[in-house]
Order: sequence, then C-alpha cells, then structure tokens
Amino acid sequence: MVKKSTLEAINEALRMVASTPIPTKWRTTQPYPGGGARKSRARGSSGFDLATRLEYEPGDNVRDIDWPATAQTGGQTLLVSLKYEPRDLKIYILADVQPTMDFGTFRTTKRMLAVELAASVMKSATKTEDKVAFMAFSAERVEALVTPRSPQKVMMPSLVAMIEGADIRRWGNEKNAESGIQRALKNLPVRRSLVVVISDFLNMSAEDKEALKKAAQLHDVICLVVQDRRERELPAGIKVFGWELGGLYTLRDLRTGQRKSIWLSKGNREKFAQNFRQHQEGLEEFFRKSHVDFGVFSTEEGVAGLPKVISLFSSHR
Repeated sequence: MVKKSTLEAINEALRMVASTPIPTKWRTTQPYPGGGARKSRARGSSGFDLATRLEYEPGDNVRDIDWPATAQTGGQTLLVSLKYEPRDLKIYILADVQPTMDFGTFRTTKRMLAVELAASVMKSATKTEDKVAFMAFSAERVEALVTPRSPQKVMMPSLVAMIEGADIRRWGNEKNAESGIQRALKNLPVRRSLVVVISDFLNMSAEDKEALKKAAQLHDVICLVVQDRRERELPAGIKVFGWELGGLYTLRDLRTGQRKSIWLSKGNREKFAQNFRQHQEGLEEFFRKSHVDFGVFSTEEGVAGLPKVISLFSSHR
C-alpha cells in the first residue's frame, strides 16, 4: 500500500517533468513514431547494424551480396553482409537512494530532484516507445529492481522505491567488497543499452569510477548530477552595521549522523566553496575522459531546470 504522502510527492514531482526523445549513436529498429530519427553506424536498405562480411557460398541469398565490398576485392570474391537481428532499445535508470540524497535547503531535496529527473527519462521513453528498467542502489547493495517494460508500468513502482526505499526486488544482498553502484552496473545486460545514472556522486571510490568507466565502454551512459546550493557554498555570516561578524554554522553528515560546527568567516566560506569546486571539476573531468554525457542539476532550480533537461536529452549523441 503506497502512502498518501508518497502519492502527493509523486504528483508534485510530475509537475516538474520535461520530456523529449533521446537520440543515440547506435541503431534500434524499434518502430516508434518518427522512425529513422536515430542514426545507424552502417547505412543500407534495411538500416540494420553490420555484423560481419563473409565469402558468398552457394545457397546464400543473392540479395545479401555486398557489391561495394565485392568491388573492393577487384570483383574476384563475392562478399555477403550479415546484419545483427533487430532489437528494441532498452533504457536503464540507476538511481542513488543513499542518505545523502535527503539533503536539500531550497525548494526540495536531492532525492525528490532525482525523482523528477527519473520521471523525465521515463516520459521521454514514451515518445520513442522504448522499454525502461530501473535500479535503486544504496551504499552496499541494489535496493530495488524493475525489469524492462513499458515506461508507464515502470514509473510508479520506481518512484515509490526512490521515495520510500521500498523493496521491489532485492539483488545481491550478501556482503562483499562491491558497492551498490558497482552491483547495479554489474547487473546491466551484455547488449548495448542507454544507461542513465542519477546521483550526487559524492565520495565515489576509485573502484566505483572504474566500474562506471567500464560500463561506458559498452553502453551509452548519461550521468545526472544532483546537488544543493549549500553543498556549493555556505551562508553569509551575521552582519552588524555592514561588518561581517561570522557566526556558528552546524553541518551534519547524513550517513553517520555526526555534527560539526564551523565559524562562518569569509576565509572558511571561501575554502568550503573551493573544495566543492575542486570536487566538481574532478568529477566532470572523469566524465569527459570516460566519454560519459552529464548534466548538473540543483534543488533550487525548479522550472528553470527544465530547459537544461531537454537540452541534455535532445542533444545527446
């Protein structure tokens, strides 16, 4: 039974959803409206991807003869082209549900911002009639898994799992050295898919990054980074007659519950902002080197963030 508060939160999040077809570099033969919008690596009458070319043997279909390739042999050897079987495009959404996602000081929390982004991916998938799968991961395991199906069927159980942390189906609960995101990436199919990872990407280990980089070598990966203004900058200190006197500000680690108070001096605020900038720059550099598309979204943006979602999705190549 879904909580009433959860349904209200989902309905509120759906007001902040943007949707647009997401293009890919690779071919899908899914018969969606506006067919041909996605590019194929190899052009041909069928539009299917080229698997390999073999020498023609008696009994082969003459319509499979690749005449341009045959011409390159000087016409001495007839070559036939073998194509991959047509397959639907599947979109895998990997959502972070760790305690750090509950942080938010403007408009909403990072968790609810992630809900808005996940719903945007699913709404976008309805435009191309692609199937969607969902996984929610915590620090140590995959908390929820919904197998590929129509976006309409995936949306409600997935968004509920993100908000309530409800178990749809757990996978890999035994203790080992792999983190939740590593397990989720390991659970991706061997066939190329569109993978969208939604997280604040805080405290990623070297092993987490290596797993994401490896996944990007096979799959088409988009990372949606969620953050809050107070992660980027501390508030200004108390001012008296134009003079900034600072003041105490308490920070709490949502993972451990530990609290730490700091003085809101100008120097401390600048150091805090600089540390986050370095983290952000390092993360973005990692994405670029790993050939991962990414976008950064902040809790306070609201409607202002919708054009960013549409731009990222529609310009994805």
